[in-house]
Amino acid sequence: MNSGILFIAAGMATLAASFIIWHDALNRRGTPDRQQSAHQINALLATAIALNIWAIHLMDSFSVNGINFTLANSVAVATLLVQGMYMIGVMRHGTRGLGLFLLPATVISLILIPILPAAIAPSWVKTDSVLETGHLLVSLLAYAVLTLAAFHAVMQIMLDRALKRKRLTILAQSLPSLIDIERHMIAQVKIATTLIAISVLSGLSWQWVEYQHFAILSHKVLLALFSLAILVLLLIKRHRSDWPTRIVSRTVVGAYLLLMLAYFGVNLIKSWIS
Repeated sequence: MNSGILFIAAGMATLAASFIIWHDALNRRGTPDRQQSAHQINALLATAIALNIWAIHLMDSFSVNGINFTLANSVAVATLLVQGMYMIGVMRHGTRGLGLFLLPATVISLILIPILPAAIAPSWVKTDSVLETGHLLVSLLAYAVLTLAAFHAVMQIMLDRALKRKRLTILAQSLPSLIDIERHMIAQVKIATTLIAISVLSGLSWQWVEYQHFAILSHKVLLALFSLAILVLLLIKRHRSDWPTRIVSRTVVGAYLLLMLAYFGVNLIKSWIS
């Protein structure tokens, strides 16, 4: 079976799960129905994840020497990690409100994967060492965790704005409380900060082992370092209570956009140009 068809099927399963979450939010279902819909959401997400894994396998992403990454399967792996972590969150903490915005975004990613540049062309990155493979996987994991934090930040901005205007729409009422949103967001920021630091160090270590020099001035390293610096500053300021909630949430979104540009943006532009 063609991997593109599997990605689209995974997108449709995710879209169905997203529809259930939005339907529940707009209709304010009671506890019994929420339990039933939670099982449906988990089943659909499990299906989407299984289809995504199958599609990645068909793209020959893994070889004896390491990982054969194109832009397409890099996005696929990142989407897989995001959906997997969200599903674990639903199962352990019942944090379904995040799916109102996160799942539609992953639907778009899955549907666009088959038409991304270099989806079938020669590899974007082909690893040939454990250090480089580990660096890429840690980088994608850091991106996935910061993606969750960024969507929590967006929810925090929306809910904070609704509370200040004293206009709680049905959508705002379906979101978790500000305290819960901030708790999850900061926990994810701490994990993402650690992973980005490990990613940068492992990447520089690989460069030294492979080439005996550091390519610190490359766009990937610089943007990742900028993102890391912003997140470290955010954690310091929050610990000192120097920044209000709205600045914290906007800073998380800014750091996420920098990291996304570092990992995907520049390569996407280069692929389209070439």
